[in-house]
Amino acid sequence: MPLVPAAGRLASSDGFHVSRTHFPGWAIPAGHLLLLWRCLRRIGMLSNSMVRLVFLRQVYFVGVMGLRVIGLLAFAIGSLAVTQATILLGANNNYLYEILGWGLVTEAAPLVVAMVFIGRNAMVISTELALMRARGELRFLEQMGIDPRDYLALPRIVALTVSLLAVTFYYQVISVTGGFAMSSLLLNVSFAEQMRLLLETISPVGVLLSALKALIFGLVIGTIACFSGLFAGDTINDVPRAQIAAYMRSLTWLVVIDLLFALATF
Repeated sequence: MPLVPAAGRLASSDGFHVSRTHFPGWAIPAGHLLLLWRCLRRIGMLSNSMVRLVFLRQVYFVGVMGLRVIGLLAFAIGSLAVTQATILLGANNNYLYEILGWGLVTEAAPLVVAMVFIGRNAMVISTELALMRARGELRFLEQMGIDPRDYLALPRIVALTVSLLAVTFYYQVISVTGGFAMSSLLLNVSFAEQMRLLLETISPVGVLLSALKALIFGLVIGTIACFSGLFAGDTINDVPRAQIAAYMRSLTWLVVIDLLFALATF
């Protein structure tokens, strides 16, 4: 696809210039919502070849490259939780599978994966975008008629959200199967029987709840990371500040959202 037509379709239609905008501290939450609303309205821009290429690269970096770490973490947490719970409650106790299904599948999976994404991905995204602002690259994009929100923020937010949702399912599978495999190996219990009992206790509502949490976590973390980078200061000294802001804001909202889910479900 030629660059000029693609750039034309990426041009800002509202006269807003990211490189000239600074949000005061009190307006930052509203800025998050405005950026997220803008990206959701422009989701169709993923059909543009330039934006889609950025999206695919981000999916590879955010999701695929982190699978090894997530897999090891899921196996370690699953093995520890299943083994200790089986020792305490007994392999034939129905409460064992209710607790493990709630803990490993519904609660732990989206929360642990989101925390890894904050430390590994949100800080990198905010740093990258803050550097682009400090070096004047955002201004150059706007001079070419390309809106940074469409070309930089949109594919990153969507890629992080899709990746977090997929990696959460990956975490659930590894933690459950790995945990019960280790339990059967160490405690001489039936792996197939434990898996059957667990699957009987896991409700579709619990699975949908974990998917909804992962979806919201992804949107929030991606939006905060992109906002912290795009609307950082114009000097190189503002880059680490953007990184810290992305980490602390994402972690704060992660805890708040998880508490709201806990209150709503109980």
